[in-house]
Amino acid sequence: MIALMPTELEMLTATIHLNRQDRAPLYQQLYFEIRARILQGGLPPGAALPPTRQLAQALEVARVTVTEAYAQLAAEGFVLSRQGAGTFVAAGLAGVRAEAAAPPPTLSTWGERVLAVRPSTNQATTRPDIDFGFGRSFPHIFPYDIWRRLLDRYLSTDDVMLSRYGSVAGFYPLRQALADYLGQWRGVRCTPEQVVIVNGAQQALDILTRLYLSPGDEVLVESPGYAQAFAVFRLFGANLTPLPVDDHGFPVKLIPPGSRARLAFVTPSNQFPRGGALSLPRRLRLLAWARARGAFIVEDDYDGELRYAGRPLTALQGLDDDGRVVYLGTFSKVLFPALRLSYVVLPPGMVTPFVQAKALVDRGAPTLTQAAVADFITEGHFARHLRHLRQAYGQRRQLLVAALDAHLGDKVSFSHTPAGLHVMVYLPNGVAETAVVARAAIAGVGVYPGAPYHLLTPAPPSILLGFSGLTEAEIVEGVRRLAAVI
Repeated sequence: MIALMPTELEMLTATIHLNRQDRAPLYQQLYFEIRARILQGGLPPGAALPPTRQLAQALEVARVTVTEAYAQLAAEGFVLSRQGAGTFVAAGLAGVRAEAAAPPPTLSTWGERVLAVRPSTNQATTRPDIDFGFGRSFPHIFPYDIWRRLLDRYLSTDDVMLSRYGSVAGFYPLRQALADYLGQWRGVRCTPEQVVIVNGAQQALDILTRLYLSPGDEVLVESPGYAQAFAVFRLFGANLTPLPVDDHGFPVKLIPPGSRARLAFVTPSNQFPRGGALSLPRRLRLLAWARARGAFIVEDDYDGELRYAGRPLTALQGLDDDGRVVYLGTFSKVLFPALRLSYVVLPPGMVTPFVQAKALVDRGAPTLTQAAVADFITEGHFARHLRHLRQAYGQRRQLLVAALDAHLGDKVSFSHTPAGLHVMVYLPNGVAETAVVARAAIAGVGVYPGAPYHLLTPAPPSILLGFSGLTEAEIVEGVRRLAAVI
C-alpha cells in the first residue's frame, strides 16, 4: 500500500478548507474535499488516508466528523476500510478524469428552436407599484376556506385513492363533472370519456402537435394571437399562416384558396389578445372549411366563462357534427393560476392516441387536486364562485374602460366586448409601444407590449392592460399615470 508521509498529510490538510459558517455539515464538506482529491488524482489508488484521530486533530474538528466522512466515501466506493490496517483509496479510479473533456452535448434541431423562442413579456424585472400584468387573479375573491376544507376531506382519510397512481386521462368524477358543466354552461357536447385532464393547456397543445403535425405542415393562426401556441407549433417545424382578426374574430374568408393547412387555432369566445367574438356566420364557415379540407380546429376557450353581459357564448365545439373541433379549457383564470389544471375535450377518434401519448410523457395530474376540484364543481361552489368573479371582474373592466375614456379619449382604441381579464389598447400612430412600456415603468406602472402577439407586420403599436390582479383604486391611478406618459 502507498502510505502518506507526514509532509504529505500536512499538504493534504493544507488544501482542505472547511467553512464553519456554511449550512452544510462539516462531515459533508470534508467528504466533498477528499472526494475531489481522489477524482483529480491528488490521492492515487492505494493511498492510505490519515487515521481519523490524526486528521481530526489537524483540521481541529471532532473525530466523529472524520469518521462520518470516511463512512460516506466507503459507502460510495471511493475508499476501502480494512480492520486494523486503515482506510485506502480504492483501485480502478486512476485516470477517470485525466483525459481532456469532450465538448458538451449539442442541441437537437428542436432544442435550437427552444432557445430561439422569445421569453414571455408578461414578466417585469422589478415589481412596479401598479402592475397591469394579465392572467393574474385577485386573491381575495377565491374561497380558500372552502378549498382547504375540500383538500382536508381527502387528507384526513386513508382512502386508497391517495395510495396509487391515478388515471392518465384524469380523475373520472372530475371528467364527469366537467362534461355536465360544459354541456350546461358552454354548449359543449361530449361524454366524460372525451374529457382528458392535462397540466395546463400548453401540454394539450404539445401532445396534439406531436400527434397530428409533421415538419412543414401548415397551421392557420390569428394575428394578433396566442404567442405561446405559435411557439409550440414552430418548435415542431410547422409553418404558420397568420390571418388578421377584426371585431368579428377569425376572418375565414381570408384563408388562402391553396391552403393545405391541417389545423386552425382559434379563440372564438373572446379573441386573444385583441378581444371580440367569432360571429356565427364565420363559425359555420370555419367548420365547413375543416370538413371539406380534412383539417381540425383547436378551440382555445381560455376565459369563456368570464363574460360580463348576458350568458357566456356557446362554444364552437357545440356546432361541430363531424368531430373536427378540439376544445381546450382551463381552471387557471377562474380558480387560481398555480393550480396548473386544464382539460381538453377530444373528438372520439382522437381520445385513444392522445391518452396513449400522454402516458409516455406524463403519468397524470395530481389526483388529490382533481378530487377537490370535482367536489368544488359538484357541490355548487364553482357556480357561486363564477358569479362572484363576473361581478368583481366586470366592475374592474368597466372601471378600466371608463378611466381610459376619461384620460385618453379618442387617442386610443380597444375592443368594448365585455369579457376577459385584460384589454388590448391600440396606441396613436407614431407612438412607439416600447417607449410607452419603458416610460410607464419609470412612472411605477407595469404595462406590456403587444408586438409579440402580432405575426403580421407592420404591427400597430399596442399594449396589454390586465385588471384582474388590481384593486379599483390601482386601476384608476394606473391609467392616470399611463395617460401622462402617452
